[in-house]
Amino acid sequence: MIRAVPAPEPVAPPAPPRGQPAEGDAEDRPRGRRKPRGQGIREHRRQQTRARIVDAATDLFDARGFDAVSVVEIAQRAGVVEKTVFNHFPVKEGLVFDADPPMRAALLDAVRRRPAGESVAAAAGSFVVAAVSLLGTPEAADGVARMARVIRGSRTLQVREREILGELTTSLADLIAEETAARPGQIEPWLAAHAVLGLYASLLELARDRVLAGVSGPELAAELRHQGRRGLALLQFGLAGYAKRR
Repeated sequence: MIRAVPAPEPVAPPAPPRGQPAEGDAEDRPRGRRKPRGQGIREHRRQQTRARIVDAATDLFDARGFDAVSVVEIAQRAGVVEKTVFNHFPVKEGLVFDADPPMRAALLDAVRRRPAGESVAAAAGSFVVAAVSLLGTPEAADGVARMARVIRGSRTLQVREREILGELTTSLADLIAEETAARPGQIEPWLAAHAVLGLYASLLELARDRVLAGVSGPELAAELRHQGRRGLALLQFGLAGYAKRR
């Protein structure tokens, strides 16, 4: 699932010239501008409410399926009014999928930060394999299984997931086109982006299949890495020798 992909490690800012305070040092900060205590408390309560709504929705979706549960029921289970749910999640699908999945920024960052000489397929594909392999951890298995059942039981969620994959593909294709100065209409950036996200979708479905079959932990992680490396090799070295007719 999209939420399961880790965020990228933050990039350290460059060091300031000697003799100048670093950004955020006491000399550089405006005096007397502390965050009001009440504002911090309100934000904490807002996050607590959001978490209760997500927990309530997850339990109800797991028990009865996404399409059979109303927003009113979720609000009642979470102890809030229906309007509060919509304030946090304007659409019901947002209770399952992030509006802007962390994977988008992480994937693009992996491509931007790749070393000289490394291809987009290698950088983006390696990120995808490493990220999806984390779904094989014992801690992730229960969540993966629950969400697999919910998503596969709802046509609405399946459509939304494909839309998100399409949005990720567009973001990656745009970055590749920008880096390569591709002319309008060139298909290479789109072809490369579709290949990378195709690898992601394939590994994600494999993880769901295997977890629902009772496989998890080191066995699943090893299988995802193995299949991911096979897919990555196909991305990097092409399809010319694959599935030749005999």
